[in-house]
Parts: sequence; C-alpha cells; structure tokens
Amino acid sequence: MTKLTINKIPTYLRPVTKQKMPDFLIYSKRNVKMFDLSKRETIIVDIHKMSDTRNGLYAGQMITRPIKNFTCDEIYPEEKICNALKIELLKIENERHGYGKEFLKFAQAESKQQGCKGKVFLVASRIYDPRHPCHIFYRKQGYTSTDNYINYMLDRCIRNHSKLSYEYADNLLMYKPLQAEQSQNIKKGLIYKLKKLIGFSD
Repeated sequence: MTKLTINKIPTYLRPVTKQKMPDFLIYSKRNVKMFDLSKRETIIVDIHKMSDTRNGLYAGQMITRPIKNFTCDEIYPEEKICNALKIELLKIENERHGYGKEFLKFAQAESKQQGCKGKVFLVASRIYDPRHPCHIFYRKQGYTSTDNYINYMLDRCIRNHSKLSYEYADNLLMYKPLQAEQSQNIKKGLIYKLKKLIGFSD
C-alpha cells in the first residue's frame, strides 16, 4: 500500500492551517511633519497606531522620532554622542489592557531598526492625566531617570501601591538603560538606599 504524504495531496485538498492573529496590530505612518511647541520648529516624526484584534477597538497611538548625533551623556553616560529614539507622545485609550507595554516593546524594536541600538528616551509628564502621572508605569517597564532619589521614590510608590507626589510628577526625563547600565543602576539604587538607612547623605 502506498503511503499518502502531505506533499502528494493536491494543494486545494490540503487542510488549511490556522494561524493565530496577534492580539495587537500596529500600523505606522512615516515622515510626518509635526510642529514642536517647546522648540517652536517643525520636526519629522513617525506616527504608530494600534488596534486590539481581540475586540476590534482602537487602542491608542505613539509618536516617535530618531535623533541622530544626540548629546546623551546625561542619559547614556557611557557615550557622549549617540543615536536615540525619542517617544514624543504615548497615548492609550484604556489602561490595564497591555497597550502601553506593547507600545514600549515596539519602540525598542523601532529604535534598533532606526539605527539607535535599542536606546529609547522620553519626557514623563502629568499633562494628560494629572491624577495618575505615567512615571510609575514607565518605571515598572524598566525606565529610569538620572536622579537616584526620584528613582527611589518611584520604587517606593510601586512597593506601597501609592501615588506619586506632585513635586516629583513634573516633566521628568526617563530612558531605557541598556542591559549593562541597568545592572549598574540597580547597584547605585542599593547604595542610595543603604546610605539613607544609616542616615548618611551626600
């Protein structure tokens, strides 16, 4: 008896293999002109919009732009000048659905694609949601600021499930550290906590 293999079955008779659709679809519009109010100049950005395929709803949008030859010793101290992707805006429709987290994962991939080697930074602001500033969310996703004290306060808010005080919720420069730098930041944070515990201040 001849064994019937899948290759011998005509294409139109073969079973259809179902591929699972991803939960989120992100579609991008490239090289869009946008007026930057802070600098009062026109900049070129990429606009990324997300749909939730589970319910067919619009999830939100993120605006990014790669900055070439960025003077980054403030946020990437191991390099004086580098390329980095800036998130100009991240706005989601509904919280606690994973949309923001998915956008940040996409931003890292976008950074690598744009020649920025995974470097991503943003300015965390309370302008869109004064009662629930986004700083804690970014901290949970591995973002950090250059101020060890603010990092300590953010970590404390996460631990205690408390809100961030107004004085720390102004425009805050935050960035995604590279892996080597991330372990260094953890060490700095532990040293800061130890100093605070024994009552030593700089």
